[in-house]
Amino acid sequence: MDLRVFSALRDLAREEDSPVVISGDCMEPLLRRGETVRVRARRVYLPGDVVVFRTRAGDLAAHRVLGWHPRGLVTKGDDCVERDAPVSRDDIVGAARLHIAFADRLRAFAAWTRIAARRIAR
Repeated sequence: MDLRVFSALRDLAREEDSPVVISGDCMEPLLRRGETVRVRARRVYLPGDVVVFRTRAGDLAAHRVLGWHPRGLVTKGDDCVERDAPVSRDDIVGAARLHIAFADRLRAFAAWTRIAARRIAR
């Protein structure tokens, strides 16, 4: 995605809900390819939230927040094996306007707790 287009989308999401079309399958079954989600920027993102962000390759991705890192959010697609590199706040468009089930928030927080425990144990 062109940097100017990304910047415009990010700025728009700060003001109002912005539509984003899902192009991958890493968040299935919650989000399916071709589905449109509304995205809105927030000050705080919590474990379980689904955020849309710009990847290092310049594409948009929608993945679930697991927790926080000094360099940004720790995210992972529901249908992915590995978590993502920390996502800088500058690369986040916003959170998908979805109902997030309590069980999904709990799973995300549990995953974050395991990551943090491993880091502390090192």
